[in-house]
Amino acid sequence: MIVDAHAHLETPIPGVFPDPSRRSPTLLLMRAYELLGFRNPLWRGEPPEPARVLIALENQLRLAMGSRDNLLRVMDRRGIDRAVVLPIAPYSTSREYLERCRGEPRLMPFASVHPHPGWERELKEAMEGGCRGLKVHPILQRIPPEDPFLFELLEAFRRYGRPVLFHTGEFDYFVTRDPHAQFGDVRRLERLIAAFPDLPIILGHMGLYHPERALELARRHENVYLETSFQPLKVVKEAIRAAGRERVIFGSDWPESDPAFSLRIARKAAGEDRDLLERITSRNILALVE
Repeated sequence: MIVDAHAHLETPIPGVFPDPSRRSPTLLLMRAYELLGFRNPLWRGEPPEPARVLIALENQLRLAMGSRDNLLRVMDRRGIDRAVVLPIAPYSTSREYLERCRGEPRLMPFASVHPHPGWERELKEAMEGGCRGLKVHPILQRIPPEDPFLFELLEAFRRYGRPVLFHTGEFDYFVTRDPHAQFGDVRRLERLIAAFPDLPIILGHMGLYHPERALELARRHENVYLETSFQPLKVVKEAIRAAGRERVIFGSDWPESDPAFSLRIARKAAGEDRDLLERITSRNILALVE
């Protein structure tokens, strides 16, 4: 059993429109990054401006191909049995994802709500309707990690006993600089993590360009789980040492990355340890969502 814990269906953001006819990802800088196993020999941390712009453009092209049919086709090709799919409100809603996943048991939708009147009802309907967890994207949702709304949201959500997956990592989704990219700094989540020790908190991308920050949070807080998308083998091995074999979870962030590459890294990290491989690629996430 292989479960991808981080995938998306149609998640349009301003200026990006779904294009399900696009079947193959762009093969520019992101493909080189994938082929290098997410190791970057050219710079450390955030990319320089020309590379940042190219990555943002390529990211938008990849997002456009995020249809249900395309995801299922990639899952079949890569040997992935199930996938967690993550909406980002207000651009895509829990209700839309529940509808798109209806009749397809291989897809497990999460909920996402935005801070507007009626969000409590939306959350209740989403979880009672079959959502398996909650997705929060501070950058795209324009919500600072310290915002009181997130504390209210997690207080309302904790009754369901399900995980919360946060995007972590400072990232510009647009060609122009985004002042909200700083909301991805994983260190800013620590107050929230500490306030809800009973809630499993999954750090999507493991802090992206600064995984050392996510690793430190996992060492300090037993409710922190580390998701592996965009992280090289060295970091994934360090995550296993920092969080233990029960708190590292394979994810790809499809369609922004082909799951073949993160899956290959997970297999290398586990080596001959079959139990560890099964935990990373299925059992750890299934223990949280089933």
